[in-house]
Amino acid sequence: FADEQIKLSVSFNADGTINRPLNHRQWVNVGTTLIPEGEINIIDGEPISTSEYIDTYVEPMSYAIYMATGAWPNGTQIVKEFTSTVEAEPGEVLVESHYNGLAMLVKDVERFPAETGHLGYFNFGHRPEPYEATATVMPREQCSSCHEASASEQQYIFADHHIGLKQVSK
Repeated sequence: FADEQIKLSVSFNADGTINRPLNHRQWVNVGTTLIPEGEINIIDGEPISTSEYIDTYVEPMSYAIYMATGAWPNGTQIVKEFTSTVEAEPGEVLVESHYNGLAMLVKDVERFPAETGHLGYFNFGHRPEPYEATATVMPREQCSSCHEASASEQQYIFADHHIGLKQVSK
């Protein structure tokens, strides 16, 4: 499945904005990470007031192709959804309180021909729902530069951070 052989459907508008996927929670959840309280959130670069979980979802066809071939197809969509947590006492479980942000990565060879990995990054808001209905592509220095520096061996997508993207030896 070379990039040119397949093109998955992504919902862009004539003005270049992308529509927020409405069913991302039904996509394949490939893992959850935790950002500790006070750390910098990757969406807006601001310190967070509570610990946040980041659930990562991959559009099902993109996931199936990646797992079968080890290559991300053109049209890949990956969503990161942030959730705030309820303050916990020592020894208690840290639980989610509400959804608190949505970001998306899209691989599109035609739309992002000059971008590293042909990836565009989008922010639908770092706040409780409802999120923005559309988003514009974010500047390179806000997302891509980190992917370039730390994930170049993974097609600029942090696959090694997500247990659900581990390639199984056959």
